[in-house]
Amino acid sequence: MLCVAALLSLFLSIHLSVSGSLLFPYVAAFATSFALICLESRRLSTGFVIAAFLLLTATVAFFALSIPYAVDPSRRLLSLAQLYVALITNYGLFLGLSSLHSRTISRLFLSVAVFMLIVATLEVYFGLRPFVDAVRSVIHREYYDDTTRDLALYGAVRPSVFASEPSLVGIFWGLSLCGWLLADVDRFGIRRLVVASLLTASAVFVIRSPTIFYAVTICVIGLIVDRLRRSPNPGVRLIKSVSLLACFIVVIASTSLLMHAADEFGGLIENIVKGDSFYSRQIGPYRLASSMADTSPFFGFGLGGDAEMTPYAMDAFSPVIENMIAGIDAADVDSVRGMGLNFREGKASHLLTNSFWQFWISFGILGGAIVVAIMAFALAELGVSEIGFVLLGATLMGQTMGAVVIAPAWTPLFVIAALTVGWAHASRATKAS
Repeated sequence: MLCVAALLSLFLSIHLSVSGSLLFPYVAAFATSFALICLESRRLSTGFVIAAFLLLTATVAFFALSIPYAVDPSRRLLSLAQLYVALITNYGLFLGLSSLHSRTISRLFLSVAVFMLIVATLEVYFGLRPFVDAVRSVIHREYYDDTTRDLALYGAVRPSVFASEPSLVGIFWGLSLCGWLLADVDRFGIRRLVVASLLTASAVFVIRSPTIFYAVTICVIGLIVDRLRRSPNPGVRLIKSVSLLACFIVVIASTSLLMHAADEFGGLIENIVKGDSFYSRQIGPYRLASSMADTSPFFGFGLGGDAEMTPYAMDAFSPVIENMIAGIDAADVDSVRGMGLNFREGKASHLLTNSFWQFWISFGILGGAIVVAIMAFALAELGVSEIGFVLLGATLMGQTMGAVVIAPAWTPLFVIAALTVGWAHASRATKAS
């Protein structure tokens, strides 16, 4: 029940606000996850405490190093505190999910996926939208309601299923698909393949989110990794490691490869790549990361370093800004008014709808590598064996959402990690039998 409550709170983005001001983001998810941490406190190992201490030390050191050139130190401190809240929230969710039986987790996520799909269908095609919007107006101070953009980009109005924006439906439905198929990998067969194909096709038609394809990719890679890791042959396990590394390279290089393909071949690829929607999600963040590598390669612009990155962000997103000013393809921009407001207020990080690149933009090459190494050590202490696959899954899902310091940005990493814990248990059970 607590796991379901935590997932629901993350999906609905339930915050604590006072007099219209945000006081504690994702407060319901944090409270629920904290209860899970208390219930699973016996699993707190010395190694994990060391990893947590190392992460705390590293992030505080990064913060201290940024102070001499920080325009707004208080914003940086707030971002650091939000990062800790996000990590604690997802740590509790991980403990709760990984304590359940693999079959229970699989059924839980299947139930979530089916429920979301039913509500989405009712909302879009059977007149439930007014009720959904009425509930959304109570839960959220602001919520997405741009039907014109939906019709222009997706050919239909996207469902929200009570969330603040439709993109969250695609993200959490994709995670639910991963949870169903990867939590109980031993039961995957023709029957599940058929059912998964039907569910995915229905979700693509109703939810209309590209995130679903990222989730399908994670499922396919995960099923392959599970088969390869079972082999006693060291050569097969080496193939698994090399394949994961190759996938990382492809994902990281995909933006530059697509840009090259657009220039070389034109046609549909050029239309997609040069569209403002793709540019703002992939190319803009990629170009800003390149600027970071040139100007602040070691520790990046820092958490909350919006003012420092704003000049580079304006250059990185210049084609989108020019189209916005000229009124070209205005419906293809996430939020014209929001983008202009963010630039005026120096909130450049709000433009980044790619948490993978934003992670490296915020921490830099050296700082990011340190954080990744500490996180990998922490996951190992928590019993996660397929850390490479977990990081790859988080990298893929990171292409579909923004932010680094909010809880949902870390949810894919911890959920996928929790799913793979059961793999090690299943392997031990198989060997024992």
